[in-house]
Amino acid sequence: QRRERLLQSMGEGVAIIPTSPELLRNRDSHYPYRFDSYFYYLTGFKEPESVLFLVAGAKPKSILFCREKNLEREIWDGFRYGPEAAVAEFAVDEAYAIDKLDELAPKLMGNQPKLFYSLGADGHWDSRVTAWLNKLREQARTGISSPDEVSDVRKLLDEMRLFKSPYEVDLMRRSANIAAAAHMRAMQK
Repeated sequence: QRRERLLQSMGEGVAIIPTSPELLRNRDSHYPYRFDSYFYYLTGFKEPESVLFLVAGAKPKSILFCREKNLEREIWDGFRYGPEAAVAEFAVDEAYAIDKLDELAPKLMGNQPKLFYSLGADGHWDSRVTAWLNKLREQARTGISSPDEVSDVRKLLDEMRLFKSPYEVDLMRRSANIAAAAHMRAMQK
């Protein structure tokens, strides 16, 4: 429902919402992973190396790029859904391996009037998105256009996140009640 609301507010165009990167603590040890809040708000997906594309317009769709299912890597990194299970579990229209992102991203962005992306939030993603835009611009003579306008997707998402669903209000109430009870017990001790 959140993705559908965002697609409606976009009108036409494509949105790119990546999740947070894994942060290395030292050579072979990572900090505990924390997903990007905007990405999670739209997907419920908690795995690193993932990005959501939303294509608005006459035929809206949501596309998730994530890590491949790999039982050997799961021993070290933890459970992975993989693209096939991600479609079923997270109700996205399509899912692909993250390895196919650089191949498919320009195709998804082609002939779109507007790009919704949080420019400046992450230098790595900025350079990647810029490379995709440049690839599209190189194809201008073939009739493929690149987005004319870039808009910060967070502006639309911030507005959406201000208004809580009944489920979110209930969850916040329960959380506040637990915290209040804990403070009461602490004061009694």
